[in-house]
Amino acid sequence: MYRVLIVDDEPIIRNGISAFIDWEKEGASVEEYANGAEALAQLESRAYDILITDIKMPLMDGIELMKQALVLCPWLKVILISNYSDFNYVKEGLKLGAVDYLLKLTLKQEDLLAVLRRSISMLEEERKKVFELKSYQQGAVYLERKRAEQEIKRLIVQEQALSASTVWIPSWLEHSYACVYLMLDGAEEWKENHGYLYVQLLLEELQEAFYERSEEGSALLAAESSLFLIFPGPEEEARQWLLQWKERLQAEWGISSSAGFAVKRGASRILSGYFASRSACQRRFFEGVGGLYAAREAETSSRVKDTGLDYDWEPFFEMIRSGEPVSFAVDLAVERWKSMVLSPETVQQEAIALLTEACRLHADNGALFPERYEQLRKTETLEQVAAFMVNELEEIGKAFIPKLLDNGYGGQLITKALEYITSHYTENLTLQSVADTVHLSKSYFSLLFKKQTDRTFIDYLIELRVREAKRLLTQNESRISDVAKAAGFKDVKYFSKVFKKSTGSTPMEYRDSTKVSTIV
Repeated sequence: MYRVLIVDDEPIIRNGISAFIDWEKEGASVEEYANGAEALAQLESRAYDILITDIKMPLMDGIELMKQALVLCPWLKVILISNYSDFNYVKEGLKLGAVDYLLKLTLKQEDLLAVLRRSISMLEEERKKVFELKSYQQGAVYLERKRAEQEIKRLIVQEQALSASTVWIPSWLEHSYACVYLMLDGAEEWKENHGYLYVQLLLEELQEAFYERSEEGSALLAAESSLFLIFPGPEEEARQWLLQWKERLQAEWGISSSAGFAVKRGASRILSGYFASRSACQRRFFEGVGGLYAAREAETSSRVKDTGLDYDWEPFFEMIRSGEPVSFAVDLAVERWKSMVLSPETVQQEAIALLTEACRLHADNGALFPERYEQLRKTETLEQVAAFMVNELEEIGKAFIPKLLDNGYGGQLITKALEYITSHYTENLTLQSVADTVHLSKSYFSLLFKKQTDRTFIDYLIELRVREAKRLLTQNESRISDVAKAAGFKDVKYFSKVFKKSTGSTPMEYRDSTKVSTIV
């Protein structure tokens, strides 16, 4: 919609010009003023496209209005309204750039409409040229940025320092600039809900948004769910820009992100800036998502990546073997990992190794299913790793089956019996009832069970029930009698004696000790 000003001190002329044209049909809106001073005041507050003005007016004539209006709106198209005696003024107006002039006494609708349409056509052509020039300039800048982006990516992938043959280097790289490694939080959930391609398209949109928001700099797709940004500015300025960027992602896109950043100077420091910012962003794994992490001087560019089970994990496995709450065992592991000496990938590898070994404690060929390995590798924080391990260890404990002497027919029968016991140990099980499930006599089943598991049926049953009682004692404040019943013990006194014999503590002492451990 084009904005039109009609300026004339004669109301009949103003009203006539306004009534001549169906302005909305011509894609325009119109306003009327009685003199040049009023019109100029309006031009100072708002932009207009076409000025239709009388030449002779009080306060400010049309020529002076035209001069000042063109300063305010250089694109303005001016149509002069004159009398025969105003021709010298008309010539001056045409020299200043007026589109045309119309005589008041012979003014016709078709003449006004023709000049109006010619003015609109001129505006459209100029806008088209401006748009094409702007598009060309933006395209050239974009291509230059993409060129720089590809060169930076090559340096990072090949881990090469900047070479003398590189010609793309923008001048701002010789001054202070920020290197930012930005990760999308919850990216795995995005992939599961929307697909891998969706996340890639999202990153590309964020990349374009960066280019629109930042006049200088580059944005690289660094990984499946990460961007590497590099842009000029001192540290505090870079920090503020990043905070605003992260807030914008959250507010406009609904995206939580974590970012590590390092400030460098000189183009030769790009590679070190990449590794420093990526290493800083890894703190997300240990400190939680959504943060902004500045690279530390003492922080190494890469954490320890290769490790095995050479660390003394015996206390961990002893807790598993003795049926202690699995969260206590996991706390031991977390205590080692939260020092941030190991890389997140290495922490995940150790967690997998611990879970695999815990499986082997309960079965000859114990191992996690491949999909469970994959789920653990997708964890984004140490807290998620710990929660995953607690859940898995509890599942392993529920399916506790001791190693058997052999895997022959006898072993198969006892395995079936163990599976039944595992599912029903809190119920009123007897040697006879379990023997019936595998169709063996009570006496033969008792001998075969002892031979295969190296323990009696009742010892194994009590072991399972004590494990369950330990778990319940640490998870709630139920009465001891209720815990005993829930774990499969009918008599609370018998439960207390058995529990103390197995653990060295009464149920109440055990509960109190776990509270102290948790506080410490």
